[in-house]
Amino acid sequence: MVLNVEDITGFGFLIWLVLTGLFYLVLYMAVLNIADDKLGNSPLKIPVLLALSGPSAFLMAMFDYNPMILFFLMVGSNYFRIRKQKQLRNSDTPVNKPLSSIASFGYLIALYGIAAWLQQPVDFDGMMKPLWKTWIPEAPE
Repeated sequence: MVLNVEDITGFGFLIWLVLTGLFYLVLYMAVLNIADDKLGNSPLKIPVLLALSGPSAFLMAMFDYNPMILFFLMVGSNYFRIRKQKQLRNSDTPVNKPLSSIASFGYLIALYGIAAWLQQPVDFDGMMKPLWKTWIPEAPE
């Protein structure tokens, strides 16, 4: 969903705000906090988060959501989240901040990049469609 000046005062803006809040809660807070809780300082955190960025980006593309503002919101929040981390939950082990930074910022960059790539318009049978819609065949009438 790309907002124009006309959309800011209409119902489209309300939908955009709701989607931004939901994507922030689910694709940022839930994914990164669960990854921190389950994987801790494990190097597996990087490939797991990169693998999760694909389905998350596809979800954004399905809702036709432009992730630019959400991306900057999540990057800013992530900077302060990593700065604030002192130790792993439920243990006295200190957080490996370089690993946590690489994994979380890599996830966010991959999430934005894949979502933007899936939404790029392509010419399909004489019509411009988002790339992800060309993968799904239409049902015959």
